[in-house]
Amino acid sequence: MRFERRRGVSVVVATLLMIAITVSAGVIVYVFLGGLAGNLTQNGGQPVTEKLTIQAYNFALSPGACACAQQVLEIFLLNPGPAITKISAVYFDGALMTLSTPFTGATALSGLNNNAYTAPSTTTVNDFTTGACTATAGPAGDICFSSATTDTTYSVTSVGQIVMTFSSAVTYGSGHTVKVVSSTGAVNVFTVVSGISG
Repeated sequence: MRFERRRGVSVVVATLLMIAITVSAGVIVYVFLGGLAGNLTQNGGQPVTEKLTIQAYNFALSPGACACAQQVLEIFLLNPGPAITKISAVYFDGALMTLSTPFTGATALSGLNNNAYTAPSTTTVNDFTTGACTATAGPAGDICFSSATTDTTYSVTSVGQIVMTFSSAVTYGSGHTVKVVSSTGAVNVFTVVSGISG
């Protein structure tokens, strides 16, 4: 009986194949775990679940009746969940607004430039023409809040408001972008129209 000798893969080729397979498997695992870790850590160790939605806004709080050039924008935001979110910055048309504490005393609107006041939804922005401010009755063009309480942290299903004042008049009927950024980097973008309540 005659046997045929078959030559197998040489030891060198076999070693190279095993190294190539091991490296390929390592790269696949690295890419998978790297992507997963990136999603979990880029927002403070939490998945990207923070979200704020706009319920309503009023960009007609100062419709020419007050003795001032500035308008006031009031936005009501809802946190639908599933995570708590904390506001750290507010932008209007790309310009960073100054986060400020609401006040109860009458203050001239003309002196408040590019401020964003974070207040509970129950806080009232008092009238600009009748002087209905809590502490003192001011002349037309004054602004105040019914409560000097901030509200930057939104628990799930809670509603709060942001009130913005501007350093110059805003053109009636023009569209604008409001960007609200959380402390973990979640970005919420809204569009509002000057002179409109919606």
